[in-house]
Amino acid sequence: MREMKDSGIEWIGDAPQNWQLVRIKVCISRRDSGAWGEEAMGEPGDCVCIRVADMDYNRLRLKDDLPFTYRNYEEKVIESLKLADGDILIEKSGGGEKTLVGRAVMFRGTLQAVFANFMERIRCRDFVRSRFLLYILAVLYQSGYIKNYIKQTTGIQNLDISSMFSKEYLALPPVVVQDRITDYLDRKCSQIDAIIARQQEVIEKLKAYKLSVITEAVTSTDSQMCRFRNCITTIEQGWSPAPAEIVGEEGWFVLSLSAVKNGKFIKLSKKPIDANENIPTKLSIKVGDLLMTRSNTRELVGDVCLVDSDCPKTIFSDLIYRISLNDTLLPCYAIFLLQSAFIRQQIQESARGSSGTMPKISHKSIKNLNIYLPSIPEQREISGFLRNKCNCIDTCIQEKERLIKKLTAYKKSLIYEVVTGKKEA
Repeated sequence: MREMKDSGIEWIGDAPQNWQLVRIKVCISRRDSGAWGEEAMGEPGDCVCIRVADMDYNRLRLKDDLPFTYRNYEEKVIESLKLADGDILIEKSGGGEKTLVGRAVMFRGTLQAVFANFMERIRCRDFVRSRFLLYILAVLYQSGYIKNYIKQTTGIQNLDISSMFSKEYLALPPVVVQDRITDYLDRKCSQIDAIIARQQEVIEKLKAYKLSVITEAVTSTDSQMCRFRNCITTIEQGWSPAPAEIVGEEGWFVLSLSAVKNGKFIKLSKKPIDANENIPTKLSIKVGDLLMTRSNTRELVGDVCLVDSDCPKTIFSDLIYRISLNDTLLPCYAIFLLQSAFIRQQIQESARGSSGTMPKISHKSIKNLNIYLPSIPEQREISGFLRNKCNCIDTCIQEKERLIKKLTAYKKSLIYEVVTGKKEA
């Protein structure tokens, strides 16, 4: 059992007695900010431009058909931006819900590449292995410590890397121990990632099976085809007010786009509304409402759900429609009908959007959807069958998702325990 000491550093806790406590900045030999625009396109044969979009958890997701290559830059600028094996890239700024400022990856291999704006390149000193520092940055990122150094201005998040590296410490073992640690973590994390990948493959197969079951059930009917407009009484578009900083006791909320997800209603996906807003209470959602996303990615636009639980003082946003049906179509059947591959194909083909924006689906496109409309008794029978069948499939998916969550948590814990010396590699 190795001898431990109190590091005095909150995120490290106890560390081996013979490990040095050093500021991260001491481990860095060079830092460079990216100077490459995302719009930089080039001819075949040019260097590849690594973008934020290519970054994932501790790895680069490089595709075979990399479109972002450089042009119109002087050779000396290009040379200064070229990456070398072992360089670490950190996402230092970005905007939007999917932005994960603080992600770090290591460049490996011989591919000629440069790095884009919104990134910073780091090179380590001889006594620090890049792989070891990468795992340290992963712990800081996943534990939330990096958020202490992120400032947000007009929707853009900026990471103060200089301040973080100057203030944050790491427990640094000898190089030979660093190599042993990183070899161990590379091997263990690869094994965990492989299990997670297999579970994700099963989930995708279950989702495809669920879609095929729904599609077969709603298209195998002998009923005549008609336009969806024949079943609709109204289509209402929501409203997106100014957000509130503080939620009062009498406060109102507006549903986020993510409240409608794969046929499910996510009631907690909502934002507070500024108390000074004149809230259109007629847009309040209620149990039984059929909601459809007006805008999203092409794969998700037109996603639907039924509000299945009380959600008081909540309205739906302008990116969501509420569709009211007449007595020819049951909501419990409509929710399956609108998730079928038969309808999804029509929605994706009719969705429109300019370059760089999320496609939208219009009232007209929704009303012009071709649907099969069986009798009410047959709708009840089909929806009852699909409810039971889909619940079983969803239960299997949830079990796989819980396993992935446990494996992910174990992986994070393992990395932390090993890089801080609490667990020997």
